[in-house]
Amino acid sequence: MHAMVVGASGGGAILLGRDASYPALLAFTLAHEIGHIALGHVHAGNALIDVEDPALALVDDEEERRADEYAMSLLTGAPEPEITTELERYNAPTLAAAVMSAGPIHRIEPGTLALCVGHRQRNWAVVMSALSFIYSQPVAIWKAVNSVARAEIDWESMSEDDGDFVRALLDLDDL
Repeated sequence: MHAMVVGASGGGAILLGRDASYPALLAFTLAHEIGHIALGHVHAGNALIDVEDPALALVDDEEERRADEYAMSLLTGAPEPEITTELERYNAPTLAAAVMSAGPIHRIEPGTLALCVGHRQRNWAVVMSALSFIYSQPVAIWKAVNSVARAEIDWESMSEDDGDFVRALLDLDDL
């Protein structure tokens, strides 16, 4: 499982099934799952599971396509952003420099912009290498995601057993 969204009354919950060393790698997945909630694709008591990375999956399902468009709009401002670069002219350092320059101009996070180039051009090796130039160092994204979860979960509404399970799942033993 790559990610899952579970419907609940008044919203939903997202469970990410993978970690990444760079924020942009999970940003699309998270935005895609938020799209499922915002677009009403899940209802209380049901769930949608993305087995594959939504950024790499071939989409032939209308709900998945709409969640992808939602994610791209959230991250870039457009459901299908116009990418006007020819990746074959770039190596990892020059791609990183280009997106670090263009990202702020277009109000798109540079790592996300690099992944848009990768998606459009299908040259993932260069893009993945470029991420190491865009970000000063790899980080454990799961810690940041779980920190947000810690702040947003209504712990008082859970039974003690459920709370213990969620704390263990999120590795929040210090709560």
